[in-house]
Amino acid sequence: MNKLKLRKALYGITALSAWSGLALSFVIELFGLVELKLTDPPIPNSQFAYFGHYEDGLAGGPARLMDLFSYFTIWSQIVVGLFATLLFLNPSRDSKWMRIGLVDALLMITVTGIVYNLLLGPNYPPQGLNQISSPIEHTITPILMVLVFIVAGPRGWINAKTIAKALVLPIIYVGYTLVRGVITKTYPYDFFDVITYGYQDVLTFVMVIMAASVFVASIYWLIDSRFAKR
Repeated sequence: MNKLKLRKALYGITALSAWSGLALSFVIELFGLVELKLTDPPIPNSQFAYFGHYEDGLAGGPARLMDLFSYFTIWSQIVVGLFATLLFLNPSRDSKWMRIGLVDALLMITVTGIVYNLLLGPNYPPQGLNQISSPIEHTITPILMVLVFIVAGPRGWINAKTIAKALVLPIIYVGYTLVRGVITKTYPYDFFDVITYGYQDVLTFVMVIMAASVFVASIYWLIDSRFAKR
C-alpha cells in the first residue's frame, strides 16, 4: 500500500470514529436516552447537559442539543471529523486551511482526551448510552487522530505561524462559552463556572490550558519535523 492509500484508509477510520461518536451523542440527546439512577453522584448546578434537567423524550430534544453543542468535546469531534473526511476524500489535499485544521484537530482532540480522562471522567462517569459514546469521543478518537498523524502525516504542515492561527478556534470557544454563561448562568464544565470561581480563576485556568496546548503543539511540530526529514 503506497503512502496516499495508507493515509486515505487511516483517515477514513478516524473520520468514522469521530462522526460515530458525534452521531451517538446527537441521537442520545435528541431522544433523551440518558437514564440516571438515585445512586448517581450529585451534579453541580453549574453544569447542564446529560443530567436530565429537561422534558422527557423529543420535547426536551432542542434544549438538550443546544447544550450538547456547547461542549468542547463536540467541537473537537467536528474538527477531527471534517479534517479526516477531507483527507479521506483527497489524501493529497493541501492548503493553508488544511494545515491550520491539522493543528486544530490534533490540539483540540488531545485536550479533550487529557482533560476528560484526568479531570472529568473520574468525577462524572458517563450515564446510560453515553457509556458507549463517551469512550469513542474521549479515548478512541483522540488516540486514532494522534497515531494516524504520526503514521501517515501529512508532513511539513506544522510551524509557529500555523500553531498561532490554530489557537484562534479554541479562543473563540472560550469566548462563546463565557458569553453564553452570562446569558444562561450555566457552564459546560466546572472550570468555566465564573459564578462560583470568578473570572480571575477561570481565566487563569484557561491561560494554563492554552500554554499547555502550545507545548503540546510544539511536540507535534517536533514529531512532524523529524519524520519530514526522514
